[in-house]
Amino acid sequence: MQAHQLGLSESALVLRRRRDGWVSPVRGALLVPPVRDPIRARSRAVLAVAGGVICGLTAARLHGLSGLPLPQSSEPIELAVPSGDRLRERRGYLRFGRTLREGDVVDLGGLRATSTLRTLEDLALLRDRELVISVIDAMLHERRMKKSDLAVVRDRVLAHRDGGRTRTWWELNDGAAESPLETRLRLLLGDAGLLPEETQWPVRDPRSGRLVARVDFAWPSVRLAVEADGAGPHGLPAALHRDRIRQNNLVRAGWKLLRFTWWDVSAAPAALLRVVRDALAQAAARERGGGASSGGGGASSGGGASSGGGGASSGGGGASSGGGGASSGGGGGELADVRGELAVPCQPLVVPKDEPVV
Repeated sequence: MQAHQLGLSESALVLRRRRDGWVSPVRGALLVPPVRDPIRARSRAVLAVAGGVICGLTAARLHGLSGLPLPQSSEPIELAVPSGDRLRERRGYLRFGRTLREGDVVDLGGLRATSTLRTLEDLALLRDRELVISVIDAMLHERRMKKSDLAVVRDRVLAHRDGGRTRTWWELNDGAAESPLETRLRLLLGDAGLLPEETQWPVRDPRSGRLVARVDFAWPSVRLAVEADGAGPHGLPAALHRDRIRQNNLVRAGWKLLRFTWWDVSAAPAALLRVVRDALAQAAARERGGGASSGGGGASSGGGASSGGGGASSGGGGASSGGGGASSGGGGGELADVRGELAVPCQPLVVPKDEPVV
């Protein structure tokens, strides 16, 4: 170890660990604060001790790929070594036997790591479907990857002995998702036979044609929308205000909106699916009972009277639903804001003239 070569005794190293925060991510290496990028620093330490090439989840983080889970302090560095390598396992990293092709290794600021396509190949072999499709969806959406690149990765993965488990994954990538939560929610709905009719669907006011909102998932045939609410983008005060205006305008346009969070998808998927399935049944019954009177958006132009058997009225700003929507009498709309299957009534807001609709 260089520290010993510099004359530091074992007791001196113990002191610096306690007093100055020196850490040893792997046996035989020390990190001296300040450490600006823990993943890069730990990767450099592992390469210095064990050699090889950074791969898998660690390489994905070094490439800055989207759709990954938050890094954990206990997460080991993933290292590719030649298939026949007998190197002993050590604390702080996972060693995978890999035969790398020409072009599979790139230099990332002085770190030997697998290329982006090789990293995706390894992720597909090592990780679960949700993580892999989240990453690929994000890359397609950000235009960091072409469909032809995806075909190359697919063929390489399927050529592996363990690649057969991914055979049905590749057709599930659409590149439309704007967050990992959207991807995971879409996969959950698809597995349950509830795949949305449309994604990133523009909803327009039936009277003016003005864009009301672009919803994550939509069933336009029954005017039902589902949104994936990430904690970051939707938790800020300004975002909450915009979301509320947007929600109320959707209700006024005759749509029902369901909103789900990470907790719903990961901790209560059965309840989430039950809510969506029930909402679809109710919406279908509403449409059969009496559609909108003006152009599929659900609002009539009368002065507060509902249309036919159950369209939406514009008189009080609320929506009437022939089969179970909100009534227009007092101007209130029903918004299914799902937090453990709660339906929360809300009052439609008047959009200021200078307020952007998002």
